[in-house]
Amino acid sequence: MFINLLHTRIKKGVVMSKELFFLSLFIFIMSKNVCFGHGVHYEKIEGGIGIEANYDDGTPMSYSEVKVYSLQDKETEFQQGLTDKNGRFVFFPDVKGKWKLVVNDGMGHGIVTNISFEEEMKVKKTGTAHFSRWQKILIGVSLIFGITGILFYLVAKKRYRI
Repeated sequence: MFINLLHTRIKKGVVMSKELFFLSLFIFIMSKNVCFGHGVHYEKIEGGIGIEANYDDGTPMSYSEVKVYSLQDKETEFQQGLTDKNGRFVFFPDVKGKWKLVVNDGMGHGIVTNISFEEEMKVKKTGTAHFSRWQKILIGVSLIFGITGILFYLVAKKRYRI
């Protein structure tokens, strides 16, 4: 719609700057993906606390359910997940203290253990470049003004033979 309107007005040699500006602004604001989208980035975390669960014969308890509880709040799960194919599960506690891990393979075998964690863990972040929401908005508005400025220049050049 926007391209057809713009193309028709350029063909006729009539460009109404207010209409074009407000139409561009309206399309930009209504486009949720451009204006309010979010990016994805990652940060590598080194360390963590975990266990390796094995059966008596040494085979790993692969893909067993694991629930982690803080001993300060024994009712609410801090985290839940599955062990990997090697029977390992690692988590990153948010406070120092004792943590209860419950491993259940779903066939009657399980482990309940407490892990004490007394040192402060810091996340080592890797550098990832990403733009904040306001930077994305500023870039989008700049692009809109830049493109409409170029279009107005081309129309004026053609119309007034500059």
